[in-house]
Amino acid sequence: MALYHKYRPQKLSEVVGQEHITKTIFNQIKNNNTAHAYLFFGPRGVGKTTIARILAKAVNCENKQKNEPCNECKSCLDIANSQALDVLEIDAASHTGVDNVRENIIENARFRPSTSKYKVFIVDEVHMLSTSAFNALLKTLEEPPEHAIFILATTELHKIPETIISRCQRFDFHQVSFDTMKSHLEKIAKNEKIKIDKNVIEKITNKSDGCVRDAISLLDQIMATGEKHITEDLALMILPNTNAEKNIKFISHLLDYDEGKSIDFFHELIFSGVNINQFALDIIEFLRVMLVSQASGGFENLGVFLPENDQKKIRNLTQKINSSELLKLIDIFLNRKNQIKKSPIPQLAIEMAIIEWCNEKPTSTPPNSGNGDNNEEHIKKDIEEREEKETKTKEIEKLDNVPQEKTSKAKSLKNNISIDTIKNKWPKFIQKIEESHPSLSFILKMSEISNIKNNQVDLAVDYSFHQDKINEKACQANISKIFSEILEGEVLINAILNKDKEKTKDNNSELNDLASAFGGEVI
Repeated sequence: MALYHKYRPQKLSEVVGQEHITKTIFNQIKNNNTAHAYLFFGPRGVGKTTIARILAKAVNCENKQKNEPCNECKSCLDIANSQALDVLEIDAASHTGVDNVRENIIENARFRPSTSKYKVFIVDEVHMLSTSAFNALLKTLEEPPEHAIFILATTELHKIPETIISRCQRFDFHQVSFDTMKSHLEKIAKNEKIKIDKNVIEKITNKSDGCVRDAISLLDQIMATGEKHITEDLALMILPNTNAEKNIKFISHLLDYDEGKSIDFFHELIFSGVNINQFALDIIEFLRVMLVSQASGGFENLGVFLPENDQKKIRNLTQKINSSELLKLIDIFLNRKNQIKKSPIPQLAIEMAIIEWCNEKPTSTPPNSGNGDNNEEHIKKDIEEREEKETKTKEIEKLDNVPQEKTSKAKSLKNNISIDTIKNKWPKFIQKIEESHPSLSFILKMSEISNIKNNQVDLAVDYSFHQDKINEKACQANISKIFSEILEGEVLINAILNKDKEKTKDNNSELNDLASAFGGEVI
């Protein structure tokens, strides 16, 4: 038996990742207060039909256990085996016409159930029904028989008439979260007595895109090798690269402005059978993740599931490009994506997007670029050379009795730089940062000037992840360079953690501070 069938939930408590739905339906069964019509909406493979069947069993179960179906009585077994006369599952995709709706639902609903308490009609992919079929169904939903329950399931809510939606209790199913899915797969592997590496579980979870059915099927495919220990190398022989891995490699070539490698990699994907339109959508979605994560500094609430390794790779990519260039790249792919269906050669649109982008290589160095280490070394070298030059100047002044007032402006700045000087220049510095490094401006606005010593400006920050961000080599070098230009003298910026304030902060105040920085509030 396939793992998907073996581990298909038979009780509400066994359903994964839809607690907001199972709890409500459980209470309805407990209070004998079920609705006459339900509308289950959500992505594929997350439990819509499964919960519909459990609900059908629960309302007809002869011996419920703690308000759950017993799965042992004749009614439960018949429903589980698709043999129940009073539970009809209808595939709307193959029964779209009004005649089918009249025959299978409307006429059938008029008669009382033969052996069960309720007649349950489960209509899958209900959005495929024709307009006339919906109109015919509407009357039955408006005045349903007391012995009938209708459960409509769909992945495309926008195709269902509002008149149908308004007569149903609507439940929105969600993609299963990364951690929940990972835990579920680990439990299955343990039950099957299979040792499976953590990276393999993460790859399966990520590839499933929150779909439980896909995740279990992929696990089953790997376990079909018969090995008792599933390693990453073994999994890679069976599992294709995830979309994230393909996107990272392709976009990495783009950000290197390598026209040849970008096109060659794209042609490899075409040869492997990739759908060009879907590929363009995946790239646009991935660029969106890069853009938003660069601005917010995190990957929360983006609607994608990325393991830590992929998050690290994306952070590295965002250091190669600033937000304005990233917006330009997204615009190029959005425009070219619309030309795919119109083009006589579908792949031409993507090839044009690659060439268009690579021919617009910016002359300025992007923030946090790969040249950051060189910039930092250059700054340090300039400081050393300047200090050496000033030392020689002092010696010459002593010999020639040259007045101190004739020394250079940069030297005067080095001798007299103070916190007040830094604070006076700070607004101008923030303005420059907002122009060239928008993703860093809100972090710097939340920092405080703590100390100045030996041409190093210490900035106190409240959060460790802000400290880590500022002190990244490439980031630190670029910030220091801008501030040095404003002060007309070389300085280094260094972030330190404000430990006293860190200890006194609670979670709520951190959230409020961060929300305020983005111009919002926590509610």
